[in-house]
Amino acid sequence: MKISLLTDAPDHNLALMKLSTWHKKKGDTVILNQPLFPADKTYASILFSWSKGNFHADEYGGIQYPDVILPKEVELMKPDYDLFEKVNYSLGYTFRPCYRRCEFCLVKTLKHPDKRHHSIWEFHDRKFKKICIMNNNWFLDPLWKDTFEEIWKEKLTVKEHGLDLRLMDEEKAEAIKKTKWDGRIHFAWDRMRDEVLIKKGLEFIKPFKIASRCYVLSGYDTTWEQDLYRCQILIDYDQVPYIMPFKDLGMTKQVKNYINSLDWWHYKDDIKKGFVDWQKGIKHENSKEGKQKKENESEQLGLF
Repeated sequence: MKISLLTDAPDHNLALMKLSTWHKKKGDTVILNQPLFPADKTYASILFSWSKGNFHADEYGGIQYPDVILPKEVELMKPDYDLFEKVNYSLGYTFRPCYRRCEFCLVKTLKHPDKRHHSIWEFHDRKFKKICIMNNNWFLDPLWKDTFEEIWKEKLTVKEHGLDLRLMDEEKAEAIKKTKWDGRIHFAWDRMRDEVLIKKGLEFIKPFKIASRCYVLSGYDTTWEQDLYRCQILIDYDQVPYIMPFKDLGMTKQVKNYINSLDWWHYKDDIKKGFVDWQKGIKHENSKEGKQKKENESEQLGLF
């Protein structure tokens, strides 16, 4: 049989990688993202809501179809790492659920195949020295440290999808510090009501000098002042904030552009003042533009 796999996922799609392994074991030919390929069966796994109408398939899945899960015999397959050319790491879940059930998050709508802990060896390929842990909330797994132990034993570098700062303690912070990460790790501060837990988590990671990029949900149930307030606290703890707009409109968009511009770097002690200056087009005197302006003014006064 000829099998066509379609997706809008930019880097990889685990479900399609497992389907690919399953069909290849049956002797089928598998093609990725070639919609004109004359196939006997077509699967589409859709990540983004705006692209749902762009795919025509016999079976649909992905986060836009939360009631759809893989058949058990397919779920047990190791991913086909040859399907996506740019994937140079293993990827999979050691724990699927997240029990937070945040109103703005789609994870709560998904039907997870199980709630068990899994070993990395269910999906890890030894040809890779890097592994992507796709868990929705790694630290909610009672056996979270077993995953770290397997990773340390194999001396793997880890890509992750975010760690829950609200669950941080000294043992977890020590495990994070001991692990080799692919770039900065990721935390999130989504809601103002989590301030006490977030600050407590930040205090735990502070002695270990753990540097993260922290997602800040903006435009959901907070004001732009609260968004900047959260960013300021993160900066005070030497973390890098990253605005994640719920709706990329109005002041939310302005705050996002300001934080992404890194102009706040010159106002680390008062990024709200920096935001006001940024809106007015005022450049800090230590910025490249500010130094050039100062030099030009000095030349005009005959100081050079």
